[in-house]
Amino acid sequence: MTLNLPKDIETLVLARVESGDFASAEEALRDAMKPWLDAEHSRQQKLRSIKAKIAEGDADPVDLTPAEVASRLDKLAETLTTRA
Repeated sequence: MTLNLPKDIETLVLARVESGDFASAEEALRDAMKPWLDAEHSRQQKLRSIKAKIAEGDADPVDLTPAEVASRLDKLAETLTTRA
C-alpha cells in the first residue's frame, strides 16, 4: 500500500525517524495508529456482543405488553444516562 500523507504529517514522521525515535516511517505510523486500532478492536467486540444479544433475544422471544417494553426501555435509558 502506498499512502500520500499531508505535508505536515510527513514532515513530523520524517523528523521523528531522523531523530532516532523510530527506525522507519512505517514504525512511526504503526505507533501512531495503535490507539485507533485499539479503539476499533473494542468497537468490534461491542458489536459482536450486541449481535449475540440480538440473536439470543430472537431465539427466545418474550411476550411483553407495550407498557412493559416502554418501562424496560425507560430503565435502560436511565442507566445509560447515569453512566455518561
